[in-house]
Amino acid sequence: MDGNDSPTVSGQDRKLAVARPVVQRPPLTGRVHYLLGGTLPPAYNDWVSHDLTGPGWRLRQATRPFLLMLPFALIFALLPGELEVRAIVVAFLLISGIGLGFATSGFFRNRRLEQHGFPPIFPTSDDEDEGDGDNS
Repeated sequence: MDGNDSPTVSGQDRKLAVARPVVQRPPLTGRVHYLLGGTLPPAYNDWVSHDLTGPGWRLRQATRPFLLMLPFALIFALLPGELEVRAIVVAFLLISGIGLGFATSGFFRNRRLEQHGFPPIFPTSDDEDEGDGDNS
């Protein structure tokens, strides 16, 4: 080190080192409420926007069903029965939870964005409009 206590990386232009604004995170109870599908107050809109549109949004969306499936997997793991059967059921629940999370991440991201007052990212399906004129 050269003894400088600068916040920039060595060799980086100081003009490019811009401090990022601090995003207010909701408390743990607010995050659990959000995880279960609830709406957060407008004070947390920056956090919600980053959660649903920032890097890693798809993984975060896929993790939600996995986390919601954990209590059920734990209950099935504790039920009496053969160990192999219980392990297969638990694995099925957790793998299907994460698979469903990846499969539906775009839909639920749009739903959550609209729920918090943001415009949807992906366009809605045109299938809903096709049958309107033909059904007389």
